[in-house]
Amino acid sequence: MRQALLFSGLDQWGQAWSRCYGAGAMTGLSELLGCLRDTLDPAAESAVQAAFARLDQDETVAFTFKAEVNKSTAVALWHALISDQDRESATGIASQLGGMLLGLLKTMPENGWIVVASVLADIQIRCLAHQLAQEGLAQEMTQELFAALSQALSADDRKRILGGAGQAVVAWQQAQRATTH
Repeated sequence: MRQALLFSGLDQWGQAWSRCYGAGAMTGLSELLGCLRDTLDPAAESAVQAAFARLDQDETVAFTFKAEVNKSTAVALWHALISDQDRESATGIASQLGGMLLGLLKTMPENGWIVVASVLADIQIRCLAHQLAQEGLAQEMTQELFAALSQALSADDRKRILGGAGQAVVAWQQAQRATTH
């Protein structure tokens, strides 16, 4: 299961980044995955494939891992988005990121909203804590990402996701105030 989780996490990172930057951007990761898989004997490969199947079939299996990998990937893409100086490139990254977040709601129909809410809260907290995306293209793209997600979500998902993210941000702000007093 550990190898399946490792391969799954690396694969998810690779897929996200290669969609944004092209397949050539992840040649090192592809080589690493190939080397790791080549060391598996047939029985180990079979066990990894069975673990992959369990990961895909039940969204609650290794949920914490799946949530963290997806959140980390999404936040890393957001950082790439806000550091991009080219509008066309930034728009492409925002589209990929939005699609990835919406895709979570399909691949994890019961609990994906928790991950998406966590990503949106984390982005907002990073903006507040580190004064990120405060102006220019970074601010525009972040606002467009949130607006596009809000528009694409069903009313129920919008309420759960944006409400959950908002509650997390308020809790963070209250914790920050409590530590400064």
